[in-house]
Amino acid sequence: MDRDRETARLCAALDACAHGGSSVVEITGDPGLGKTRLLAELASHARAADLTVLSGRASEYEQERPFGAVVESLRTCLEHAAIRAEPALDEETLSLLDLVMARSSEPVHRTSQLLDVERFRLFGAVSRLFESAGGDGGVLLCLDDLHWADDGTFELLHYLLRNPPAVPIVLACSYRPRQARPRLLACFAQSVDGYRMERLRLAPLDRCAGDLILGTELAAEHRDRLYAASAGNPLYLEVLARLAADSPTTSAQALAQCPSQFVDLPGSLRAALVREVALLNPEQLSVLRAAAVLGDPFDPNLLAAVADLALGPALEALDVLAEMDLVRRGEPSGRMLEFRHPLLRELISGESPPGWWLAAHARADRALREAGAGPVERAPYVARSAEAGDVDAVQLLREAAERTMYSVPATAASWLTAALRLLKSADAGSGEPRLGVLLALARALGLTGDLVGFRAALKEALGMLPSDQRSRWVGVVALQAKVERILGSVSEARAVLEAELAAWPQSSGVANPLRLELATVRMIQRAYDESASYLDTALQHANDTGDRGTRIAAAACRALGAAYNGKTEALRAHASDAAAAVDDMEDGELVAFLDPLSQLGWAELLAERYDNAVRHVTRGIRIARDTGQSHVMPYLLLSHSWAHRAVGQLAEAVGSAEAAEEMAYLLGQSDLLGYSLALRARAIMIREDPVTAAPLAERALRTVRARGRLWCLTAGVLSAIRFEQGRLDDCVSLVQDIIDQPRHSGPTHSIKATYFSTAAQAEAARGRLEAARTWAQRAADAATAVGLRGQLGHAAVAQACLVGHDAQAAVELLGSAVADFASTGQVLVEGRTRLALAQAQASAGQFGAAMENVGQVKQSAVAYGAGHLHVQAVNAQRRIGALRPRARSAATSALSPRESSIAELATQGLSNRDIAEKTFLSVKTVEAHMTRIFRKLGVESRWALTQVFGERQLGGTESRPHERIDGAGRGRGTGGQ
Repeated sequence: MDRDRETARLCAALDACAHGGSSVVEITGDPGLGKTRLLAELASHARAADLTVLSGRASEYEQERPFGAVVESLRTCLEHAAIRAEPALDEETLSLLDLVMARSSEPVHRTSQLLDVERFRLFGAVSRLFESAGGDGGVLLCLDDLHWADDGTFELLHYLLRNPPAVPIVLACSYRPRQARPRLLACFAQSVDGYRMERLRLAPLDRCAGDLILGTELAAEHRDRLYAASAGNPLYLEVLARLAADSPTTSAQALAQCPSQFVDLPGSLRAALVREVALLNPEQLSVLRAAAVLGDPFDPNLLAAVADLALGPALEALDVLAEMDLVRRGEPSGRMLEFRHPLLRELISGESPPGWWLAAHARADRALREAGAGPVERAPYVARSAEAGDVDAVQLLREAAERTMYSVPATAASWLTAALRLLKSADAGSGEPRLGVLLALARALGLTGDLVGFRAALKEALGMLPSDQRSRWVGVVALQAKVERILGSVSEARAVLEAELAAWPQSSGVANPLRLELATVRMIQRAYDESASYLDTALQHANDTGDRGTRIAAAACRALGAAYNGKTEALRAHASDAAAAVDDMEDGELVAFLDPLSQLGWAELLAERYDNAVRHVTRGIRIARDTGQSHVMPYLLLSHSWAHRAVGQLAEAVGSAEAAEEMAYLLGQSDLLGYSLALRARAIMIREDPVTAAPLAERALRTVRARGRLWCLTAGVLSAIRFEQGRLDDCVSLVQDIIDQPRHSGPTHSIKATYFSTAAQAEAARGRLEAARTWAQRAADAATAVGLRGQLGHAAVAQACLVGHDAQAAVELLGSAVADFASTGQVLVEGRTRLALAQAQASAGQFGAAMENVGQVKQSAVAYGAGHLHVQAVNAQRRIGALRPRARSAATSALSPRESSIAELATQGLSNRDIAEKTFLSVKTVEAHMTRIFRKLGVESRWALTQVFGERQLGGTESRPHERIDGAGRGRGTGGQ
């Protein structure tokens, strides 16, 4: 088959892998165009290049099988890793891989600290497995027919594309574009960091390439007819060529059924393949059908049982199938077999009689059970073959769902749905079994983000609860509302809660879970008085029973509401009450109150108690992981990222944002995903630079849909990045958009001054002083209203932009801001403000103090890994040094004019090479001059040289294009950092 150009591009990906680069190869095209053949060719070249080759294929009939396209590849990979044994896989990784592959018939216990929506930890284990098995050569992972893949495979692919393994890898994927699901298309929609992309769009073969398949034995006229009938489809050409080789008459009959001007190529191909299969006797056809039941690839040891044949005749039939090239060996050294082409299996499956197909699935389940297979491997066959009322089948499906709930909840949901179908009979469909399946189904659907299905399952479950279990009813309703709130459906949560609460008397404490959840919902909707009323009622009952958990929940909710409403004294008081109660409780007592703990963390962030927030949120994450409370994890991780960035722990901030991002993606929650991206961009801006962070922040704002608090926070991040980029118009426009939001969805009072200050600095930097003055006044008013020192610091920075040439006034304002930020522990914002203070001090002639501040910032930037801040500090050093008047000491008179010129250039931070270029000397000549300068002046370093030349400070790094700390605004700003 003439695919030389495509093969060359595949080999280029392998060459890149050999040189340490990773690639993604996307092969698309209609059925039969050669996608599978190209993957096989790629695998052959990769084996010759000593890569670890892994192959998998999705199937239309195994879409509910967890990780169906990759599970056999992972088992092969484990064998490679065991052979190489370097690096060794740790116990947790092996446990996680067990969850992915469900290899054992023994119950798979929940891995410690594994959460349902932390499925990305499973994917991280797969990545480590690739790293272990790859060795020095790298890894090729071929995934065929991904349009049939299950959700788990899609999620794993998405993870690998976003997080390349630390080993060169080629991800080669094929699919039919017209049958591809949106989730698959989204994976390949854009280029991804860390990979080179190869996109192969396969077209039909031309006439000359068709002759390579048909050969020259047939007459030219006959070849013309065959090519016209195939429309250049290579698989169809091969089938027709095979028929023609056996019998020209048969080929002619096939052509008669497939006229040259056909449109439905798969249908025409089906006709030709049927004629090929028609040559089989009944036993051979049964074995081929049994193989289709078992999957692709399939275990030949199970064929006899599934085909309902004795072992001997089954193996004889298998040999015939192999001779006819209907089935082949999969991996060269493996025991699994596979169909010659996926279309052949589709044909056999579709043509099998329904009754035989159903019975074969039951036989397959029995064979797997006798072979020691576990519930996950048996579930697909049980779901298709079990009869209504089969309680054992229901139990097996529930066990399989429980094991996959932590990895592929969509698959778990499909098996639980099958279990419900089996429970519809009168004998088995009532009572506790059905209720348990419904609640498990609701959980699985909630984890996939299917709120419609989640609501329907819970509604049916609620309808089954007997009247004497109303307290259990309350818990289910509160759970439903909580998940809807966390997933963004706040209005729906309110409606559910109010409807249920109306059925309970005010005197009943049993309804407290409803009141607490409704108080949170109304607080989010800014109905603070109504929220307080629900909390008051709940507290009355809690005080009667000594319920500390309710008191914590009420205090945390009040604290967060006060933060949103700008009531700082109430915020501090309620946050202190909640924190004291939380600190007094053991982890076991807090298990039921992680949502209030999350609210407390956010309240402490808005109260500028960052160390407390780090401590409480970190504890909440640990408890949530230990107890499987996935619903609180996204918000805990978001606050974890914010808190760590505030105190300068940038690696932790990025890591938590990435974890939240993966969870939000798996839940399908765009608002959470967008804000996760924004938090990551914020930390990356400080750690690296705004140019790197900007695309991430832009994507974040596009992702957040609802214009509420999360949109405001995300827009605030992008405005700060735009300021640092020097895109001042965009910066001000974003802040204006934030402020223009309606009151019920606008910015939180506790951080308004940050936005106003950023806009004031941007306006001052572009010379619009009246506009800057307006923004600065708004910053001052907002900061005074809340009385938070960090906000007062931002207001002072804004005021410093307006002092003009009064450098001393700027020094006083910025000195006050530095003290404010230092008092809250915001070390990096403090550092950025110190640079502005140093610039003002230099303008006021206070060079010693200025250089001391810059030196302190440089040390902090290095200590906290703040690369962008370090660059700014180095630039500030150079600029401040250039401002200082030079007073030659007597010692410098010993230098020649040339030496003096070179010494002055050196004190400005120029390297020997830079000096050579400016003075038109060689580098060696400059080095010789520098040696003499050091000797004459009695110094041993460039730093000492600057002291002799009036303490002119060197700064070895040139200003980047986006660095602008000169000028009225940007010289004294913090950019909302």
